[in-house]
Amino acid sequence: MYLTETPNRRQCDGIDIVFKIAGIGILVAFASQLLKQAGRDDIAMLTALAGSVIVLGMLAVRIANLFGSIKSVFELY
Repeated sequence: MYLTETPNRRQCDGIDIVFKIAGIGILVAFASQLLKQAGRDDIAMLTALAGSVIVLGMLAVRIANLFGSIKSVFELY
């Protein structure tokens, strides 16, 4: 690979998902702490749950792609 070539989007995709998950985690932690300080513990728990569901939804697509790749590599049908 030459130094002037732009990196493949697939190579950068792994670090992008890490930054997205970290960003969601920071936002959810901030919102949860803010709601707990306001005395809204029930809403804080729902906020944390919603953040977890969002992250799991993002990862579900990646895991499905991983299993599809494994299936095609080993020619499993």
